[in-house]
Amino acid sequence: MAANSKRGHTISLMAWFLGALILCLAGYSKPEALAAETTRDPLIEVLIRKGILTEQEARQIEAEANALEKEREKRVAEQIDKKGPALPKGLKDVSVGMLAYVDYSNGQKALSGDREDSFNDFRLTRGYLIVKKQLLPWMGFRITPDIHQDDTGDYKLRLKYLYAEFKAQDLGFFTGIKSEVGMGHIPWLDFEEHINPYRCQGTMPIERAGTFNSADLGIGVMGYLGGRLENAEERTGSHYYDGRLGSWHVGVYNGSGYHASEKNNDKVLEGRLTLRPLPNIAPGLQVSYFGLTGQGNKEYGGDYPDYTVNLGMLSYQHPWLTLTAQYFTTKGNAKGDWVDARGEAIDTAGYSFFGDFKLPVAEKRLSLFGRWDHFDADDKDKIAEKTEYDLYMAGLAYDVYQGNIVLLSYETTDYDEDFGNSKGKTPVADNDLGDERKVQVVYQIKF
Repeated sequence: MAANSKRGHTISLMAWFLGALILCLAGYSKPEALAAETTRDPLIEVLIRKGILTEQEARQIEAEANALEKEREKRVAEQIDKKGPALPKGLKDVSVGMLAYVDYSNGQKALSGDREDSFNDFRLTRGYLIVKKQLLPWMGFRITPDIHQDDTGDYKLRLKYLYAEFKAQDLGFFTGIKSEVGMGHIPWLDFEEHINPYRCQGTMPIERAGTFNSADLGIGVMGYLGGRLENAEERTGSHYYDGRLGSWHVGVYNGSGYHASEKNNDKVLEGRLTLRPLPNIAPGLQVSYFGLTGQGNKEYGGDYPDYTVNLGMLSYQHPWLTLTAQYFTTKGNAKGDWVDARGEAIDTAGYSFFGDFKLPVAEKRLSLFGRWDHFDADDKDKIAEKTEYDLYMAGLAYDVYQGNIVLLSYETTDYDEDFGNSKGKTPVADNDLGDERKVQVVYQIKF
């Protein structure tokens, strides 16, 4: 009997609990008058007690207040739909982007003694996370980590860009003036990479030769000449570096590049000047000069080798067509390892031609491109005489959507018998590199 009594009591409690739960879920509430009394604004309650408001007047005021609150909530919801949800203060005016290259390459790498080594690899050749913050109309910041695979095959995270950007007022003919303070762009490669859009295939000619890379620690100032070119993208196919009469960029940097420590006290002075001579007749035609002077980043006998570059480029951009031709000479390089037996910088010279044509199919998303680089690693024959290479490439590129590109290319390099062990190395007499060639498929991820 006791067990039955306990079981009955337990069932009664469960029944009561379930019943209460069902009533709550069904929306059970106290009578309206009691609910109003418990949730009423204390100020209205005081006014009723003092006889200033009647119960009917109080209810009317509460109804009007509730209607105004619902109207306010509706307006806020409409603004959120238009502008998106409110962001924390630290995330306002922040933009996040990504640029990455997923690469598949199959071919042969040249080795000394007229030998080759085959490869067949999937790789992530680059992975940039681009974060920008506009703190004030004249002041912003950028940080760009870079995923890079080291010689062991491990993927490491390093900095590519980290700088503060300051904008200045126009000074007559000089417009769009801004500066980068920190690890920023050097004057040349970012400019060329916005003319030749296939950095995902490989580096630009002077960087591939081994002279320098695209970022460094220092201060740069840049801007336009004569304002902005009207309807630049419609007329030239690009809205980058769209000064009406040209653009410019000067800076002082360590000179060692963004992934090397500074070994000397010297600083490198760099500058680019680009002129657009016929903005009305041929807006895509530009003539550019880039130069730098300083010292290499490696010591020989208590001294550092000379490091100078002179480069000229003629370029033409059209919505259907891009053409470039450039010639450059250097003495030494950024690393400071282009030297002879006495530690003196050797002279190099090179030229390159590039063309890109949008085919009249697939809404001009499909492009045919080609490039030829010629480079002499010892132009004055201090180490050896036959120190040249010729690089040839051709391919197709399909723009899937806003810079997300699928690229197919074939590349081959022919080396003279005295060229060094690879591109960027000093000549070696009778080194006799083998043939180098590859088929490459790249997917460029961009947003």
